[in-house]
Formats: sequence, structure tokens, C-alpha cells
Amino acid sequence: MKTIKIIFLTVVLLLVPACGHASITTPAPLEGTPIFGPITLAVTPAGPHIAPTPTWSVGDQGIEWAQISFADIAPRGIDLQQCWNGMGVDDQGRIYIGFTGVRVDGREDFAVFRYYPKSGEKVFLGTFLDIASAAGNAQAGEGIPKGHTRMMFADGKMYMGSQSFHDLKWGIDALPFYRGSHIFAFDTLAGTWQDLSATLPEGVVTKHEGIVALNILPAEHLLVGLAHPSSDIVLYNYQTNQLVTVVPGIPWKYGNPLSREVIVAASGNIFTYRGTEDFKDLDEIFTPWVYNIQSGEMKDTGFEMTHGFWIGQTEKRDGSKIYINTTGGHLYEFDATSETFRDLGYELPTTDDREISNTYAITLSPDETKLYYVVSVIQNPGLTEWDGSGRGGSGELYSYDLTTGQIGFVQQLPPGIYTSADLRDNENIYFAHFGGYSNLWSGDVRLFILHVPPNP
Repeated sequence: MKTIKIIFLTVVLLLVPACGHASITTPAPLEGTPIFGPITLAVTPAGPHIAPTPTWSVGDQGIEWAQISFADIAPRGIDLQQCWNGMGVDDQGRIYIGFTGVRVDGREDFAVFRYYPKSGEKVFLGTFLDIASAAGNAQAGEGIPKGHTRMMFADGKMYMGSQSFHDLKWGIDALPFYRGSHIFAFDTLAGTWQDLSATLPEGVVTKHEGIVALNILPAEHLLVGLAHPSSDIVLYNYQTNQLVTVVPGIPWKYGNPLSREVIVAASGNIFTYRGTEDFKDLDEIFTPWVYNIQSGEMKDTGFEMTHGFWIGQTEKRDGSKIYINTTGGHLYEFDATSETFRDLGYELPTTDDREISNTYAITLSPDETKLYYVVSVIQNPGLTEWDGSGRGGSGELYSYDLTTGQIGFVQQLPPGIYTSADLRDNENIYFAHFGGYSNLWSGDVRLFILHVPPNP
């Protein structure tokens, strides 16, 4: 029997002193004292921590998983709660993951960690608020709860965007009370941070708005951000450290939130989308828009999509295909050559009459023959409460065969919310996982590693 191995890497917060936690240039960073130097910020860990060999458990479908705690390196004084796709990988195969948390003073912050699968090395790298503060770019009472974007690697640095609020789907009257977005860069060789927004007017990339998604156009050295809630397109040159332009996006509409993904093509075309999230509205239809960086034209593609906004994308290594997941459980394929979309259908088998209300995680298998995705919430008319298995509630792992189009249930995983950022190597694919039976939407944050054997 073929075996799929699953590893959970759990980050557990310690609010009491922990032995062996990563040290930085000054003590008690979460008390508001700058922990790095100005502008270019140095991290000086006490030394790498090697995670012990995991203890394996076996699921009822022959799948193995294990959990590795991050308690010994989690920062004191912050309650880690969620990870909304805030992950990335560098050129050495090291995984970066960040978690929204609440500090002891009540401000929300985003803590970033790194894990090296080959050695088990794990490191706490810092928090957005401390980085901004050290760069002289934090305001009294400011919070940065979201690193909602994928972490993009380019020229030796990991880039990530931020937003100073959680979500704005309905009224936007509160926008003027939020400062705006940052772009942070971590130098993977020097171990230093930069707040790239510190030199911009008012110290932010977008005023009062967040950056909810991030992609990259390497040939043009451009980071491509998606502003929240306007859906404006943010173009930032990471070689010259210049904000190039902010392009007006799909017009905002009440109750019609923008997507959490932005698709880029080598031609310079940038695709964005709006959708829905409320379960009762998931059957509504919307169309992607496309912006070209050479012509400056922004237009509606006319291709119709449904079942929520985009959240989670995964791309073939040769760049030929991109697969998009919607929050209501629909799959689409983007052909990078023809720049066209293809509807791959719903994420449940045709024999399953339940409805997906929330799913956020999708990644190609290492051999790129299948898509693997985890459904976070399924509406089941016959189940008013979760049973002990979690079936009908959360944590169901499925596969989609790219050759046959066949959808298969793989394994019931522990309940909670699963998110992704297209991370995989030759053996594993990586998700974030948080929440559980007692609280579906928060707490018990983890890096989730799925080992998938290749097809014969």
C-alpha cells in the first residue's frame, strides 16, 4: 500500500520564560523596545534549534502524521492565532511562515518563523511591529494583524506585505482610522530585515488600505500587490526600492470582497478578481479583470466564475499552468501561454450532495500529477454538530487527478482551518493549519507538511 505522510508543526505560545528561545539584540522585544538597528535590521539568534525526530501516528487510511512543537522559540507575550496564506520558501528550501497574534498590550502583530525540513532547524525571525518600530516607522497604538500575502523570494530576500486590519467586506467607513500597508524584506543570507515602506510618504505603501495578496514579475523586478479593499494593483520595484505605481482596480461594491490572490503572466498581464464569501451568495457569478503593465489598459476578461473569491493558487514549475481555488470550492486552470481560464469544476465528488462554504488550501503534488486540497468547512444538512471523526465539519483532504479529472477523498484530517501558498519540494507539500474542535477559527497554529508518494 502506498503511504502518505503528514507532519504537523505546532507553534505553541509560552507566556512564561522559555529555555532556548531565539535571542535578539535587546531583551523583551514585545514590550515595544526596538530590537534591530535602523533601516537595515539585524537578527542575532542564540543559535539554530533542531527539532527532534517526530513521533508518527497512523490515520485510518494508512496516512502518517506527526507534530513538532515550536514552543521553545515562540516569542513571549504574544498569543499566536491564525495564518492566512502567509508562507514562502527560499532558494535553500527553507520554509517561512507567519502568524497573526495579540500582544500583551492588546495590539495585534504578525510573528515570522523559519523551518528547514532537511535539518529540522527552526528559528523565530521577528515581528512586523518590532521591525517597523526599529525603522522609526511605527505609530503609537498601531497594530499589524495581517501578513496576508504569500512571501515571495527574489535576489536573496523574502518579501511580504501587511495590512493593519483584518477584513473589510461590507462598510468601509473605518478605513480612515487605519494607517496603511507595509512591505517588509528579509535578507536570507545576512539575516536582516527592512521595512521598505519607511522611506515612502507617510511611511506606508497604500494609505489606509492593506496589501492582501502578493506576486512577482521577475523579468521586470516587480512585486505585484493587491490593495484591500479597493483591489488596486500595487507595483513595487524591489531592485530600486521604488513604488512604481498604484493602478485603480475592479470597482469596489458593497458585500463584494476582492480576492486573496493575484495572477501574473510573463507577458506583463496581471489578473485580479472579485467574488463573494457569504455562503448564501456563493452561486453568484463574477469575471476576472486584466491589467497590462506595458499598455496600461485595464479591462474585463468576460470569463465567468463562481463559488466565492480566489484563495490559494499553485503553479507548475515550468510556469505553463496555474491552478486557482475559490473559497466556496471551485477549481480553475489558467493557461499561461494562451492566458485563458478553464473551469475544472467543483471540489467534491458528484456523489456528494454537501456544499463547501470555506476552503483555502490547494497545492500541486511534487510530481505535478494531482492537486491536493483541504476543505475547512462543509455545510452538511444531516449533521448539526461535528461527530468525533470531524466528517462534515472540517479537515477533509481530497485529490484532483489532472489527467482524468477524478476527485478522490484521501483522508479525514484533524479539524481546523488550512491555508496554502504553493509550497512544495521533491517530497512534501506544505500548508498552514490552525484552530480545531473547540475553536475552529483561531489558535494552535501549525506548519503542516504532507508527504505524497509519486504516481507509478
